Amino acid sequence: MPQADWNQRTAALMGVSGENLMGRAHGGVRAVPEMVNLAERARAAGIVVALLSNSYGFDPYNPYVATGIWGLFDVRVISGLEGIAKPDPVIYRRTLERMGLAGSDCVFVDDHRQNLAPAEALGITPVLADGPSVAARVARLLDLEPVESSPAPCV
Repeated sequence: MPQADWNQRTAALMGVSGENLMGRAHGGVRAVPEMVNLAERARAAGIVVALLSNSYGFDPYNPYVATGIWGLFDVRVISGLEGIAKPDPVIYRRTLERMGLAGSDCVFVDDHRQNLAPAEALGITPVLADGPSVAARVARLLDLEPVESSPAPCV
């Protein structure tokens, strides 16, 4: 469904305005600095970095531009544009094809456990994004120097 439809339908359920609801809801979301650093270092090392995301698209709110991560990826596969979403194995195969890699050459990070099994079935090493140690774990899998966690901001 297009993001504008999601905005209107969700707003109706919540009893709020649908105008840019996704943008308003996600406006405070920020990229994890350790993961940004890891993506930058991976690309500098010649590793293909891909974004495989279940998303309603970019209009009126583009979460990838808003968080500053769009430029981190060599390959971008967005479910709302593909017409298919994780955990359907087809979208993982499309991503591998666009990367030009075999599953055994890849690591897949996701914050939803149900999205890991289809990747693993294609030979991809799955990593559950479940806390601050994720970037360091992925760095080890990619044979990159460890990623240091940033201290929590003082409030």
